[in-house]
Amino acid sequence: MRPRVAVVVHDVSSAQRLIDMAKLVYGLGFTHLVATKVYGAAASSGVPEAMRLALRLGRSFSVLPSVKDAVEILSPGRIVVVSREYGEPVDPWSYAEKLAGEESLMIVLGGIDAAPGRDVAGLGEAVYPVGSEGRLTPVAEAALLLYPLARRISRETS
Repeated sequence: MRPRVAVVVHDVSSAQRLIDMAKLVYGLGFTHLVATKVYGAAASSGVPEAMRLALRLGRSFSVLPSVKDAVEILSPGRIVVVSREYGEPVDPWSYAEKLAGEESLMIVLGGIDAAPGRDVAGLGEAVYPVGSEGRLTPVAEAALLLYPLARRISRETS
């Protein structure tokens, strides 16, 4: 079954960042988190903890080699890549209104402080939250963009 919204955290080496991203994604009500290009502490201790959290909450967690693999397997109707270096500025609340109508959506977030590279940004629509003076941490960017979308989607289903 294809999730309506799949959140992808790409290129992650920090166990804590992966766990924080899982808590954020699941806490906002999204059901599927994919981690791609996972290495270091994230691979050895972050993945088991994120999996434990997903199982405890009845959510889904997957680890794949690349964002391209996630796109191939999940076949989203729309792909959004959060990248300050290659993206266009968007107001998170207005952008959530545009995204809420999508049947299937993949949101790709960087897992390290450097944003996803040009190759990943080129897989979809590259954006970043307007109003910040510099690149925020991946978890902060995720919170700014996912919270309005979660609120908008919850209005549809209630």
